[in-house]
Amino acid sequence: MDTSLADRLDNVLACMEENFLTPADFINHILGSTEHESARNSLTTKAVRICAALYREEHAHSHVTQWAITIVRDMLRTERDLGEFGGDDIGGMMREEDDVNEEADDEQSGKRQRRAAERNAALLVIRTVVMISICLQTSNSQCNLLQGWLGFFMRSACVPEKVVEVFAHAGLSISLTSIHNAVSSISREISSKIKREVRTLQAGFAYDNFDIQFKAAQPTLEHRGSFVSATSATVIPLYGINDDNVDALRSSAQLWDRDSHNPSPSVLPVMTEWRSFLQLHKNDAYSRQTHPVRLSPRQEAFSWHVRAILVNQVKEFKHFKKELDEPDTVKRIPVHKTNQIPCRAMDIKQSTTDGNVEVLDNLFRQGGIGDPRDSGFDVEHDVDMSEHIMLIHGDLLTKERLDTVRNSRCIEHTPKNRFQYVIFLPGLFHYKMACADAI
Repeated sequence: MDTSLADRLDNVLACMEENFLTPADFINHILGSTEHESARNSLTTKAVRICAALYREEHAHSHVTQWAITIVRDMLRTERDLGEFGGDDIGGMMREEDDVNEEADDEQSGKRQRRAAERNAALLVIRTVVMISICLQTSNSQCNLLQGWLGFFMRSACVPEKVVEVFAHAGLSISLTSIHNAVSSISREISSKIKREVRTLQAGFAYDNFDIQFKAAQPTLEHRGSFVSATSATVIPLYGINDDNVDALRSSAQLWDRDSHNPSPSVLPVMTEWRSFLQLHKNDAYSRQTHPVRLSPRQEAFSWHVRAILVNQVKEFKHFKKELDEPDTVKRIPVHKTNQIPCRAMDIKQSTTDGNVEVLDNLFRQGGIGDPRDSGFDVEHDVDMSEHIMLIHGDLLTKERLDTVRNSRCIEHTPKNRFQYVIFLPGLFHYKMACADAI
């Protein structure tokens, strides 16, 4: 830079300081001015050189790069048409109601465009991931995470084998043999995990029925398809078991001695008369009024629910919502994440009494537990469960069927055969159903 140009720049900067202008303000004012057209044209025609110079500047490099990326992303979002990707038809999704004003239409259209742009960006990412996965799997057959997922999905959706083979040749799925091997491997792994958890005798079972209709491809009078009623189950590891309470799970004999179904109890059966239970319920600490001018904890809970209904359902009380707070806690159960283990589905009709017996026998075989006196008991690997209780979860119909089994088998000689180990626990929803029916 020669001396004369440096002097001129100094003069210009000094003049700008006298007029309280920064170089950035000076350029912005020229670009926004309608009276200095020649100066504005000089800037616009040399915009590329200016941006390149800013990009080469060390302190401005990151800012210019981020600005360019933002501009490109915004242009892609606004200019890309989602119709070819199966997205929203932005131009044809405007409201047709006559009573909607123009501002509402513009706002709604803007929301649709933003959603469409976000969906388009997500689809572009998906396409990129799929193409990269195909290239990786072509060069290395072990890089098949996406292909494995798609193969499992098609297996679960009963996709025809010809279609799976086409996807495998296209690099979008693993082969049929690999799918079968993977399913067998995962089944063995889950089976080992079930046995490992159930053999601790610190887990419960939950099961329920499900129905599947197998439709024939070409139905005839003899083959119209089939309808199967099967049973699914899961293993739920118990939480909070320690050395202080582990013996509570070995109380099958003690509970049977006090069971009303026991034909020869050694102690008095547990009280089952509902009026006596009601009296105990009224006198417990939760229902007892400890102060003459205060409500009992139960009444406090009821009053909170009444206030919550008024505040949330009646618009005249909406302004009290900030004052509602939370109800007082009574022996709150801490939040805990439980990792359940799905069991193998069973081709058993669980809605019958015999079906429930078969389901529990099947679950115990899957878990590797049983009674040593049974013929199918594996002495080397299975665990004796005769002294333990098992927590069983299900719906009210399941409870009714299990109660029927216990009533009819109370004269059996072994704990397993008379189902004395069953401690049934309905879900919260079914508890509410029973309470509503009682009311």
